[in-house]
Amino acid sequence: MSESLTNLGSAKVDATEETNITDTDSTILTWSPVDGLVIEIDNHVYGGSGVPIYAELKDADGNDLPRDTEVILRWDTPSRDQPMVVSERLSNIRQYRTLSLTEQQNEDYREQTRTELKGDGLVVLDFEEVQVAIRSSKQIDWDNSRVEIDRKAVTVRAED
Repeated sequence: MSESLTNLGSAKVDATEETNITDTDSTILTWSPVDGLVIEIDNHVYGGSGVPIYAELKDADGNDLPRDTEVILRWDTPSRDQPMVVSERLSNIRQYRTLSLTEQQNEDYREQTRTELKGDGLVVLDFEEVQVAIRSSKQIDWDNSRVEIDRKAVTVRAED
């Protein structure tokens, strides 16, 4: 069943918000399916390549994170020493600074929100997690921020 992944989580997906360490790649958000479920993220939706990710990234003063903030998706499993980068690196967040969440979700702007995965998709088992990581000179404030992966790109299903 399709389901948006947001920083708020859901009954099927646990979400954990974290504050980044400045000037280094650090996790700001993790998603992990609850026991017995699997998250599948498709890299090909809406007739194009890439996963639409919508975000409002703010600091404690309510200001946008700097334009040169970088964003990556990572996958982690207990058998790995470090999380594996599974997406291209967004070298700036201009689209998140200039477009509202509503505009980002509009089909006229959706292409600007796509992040390419390094494969056709990503499968996350119930003991694994997908992470959103950033490199920024400012820390994120989750009272003012939001991150979401478009529901058309996400399926949460029972593990085979």
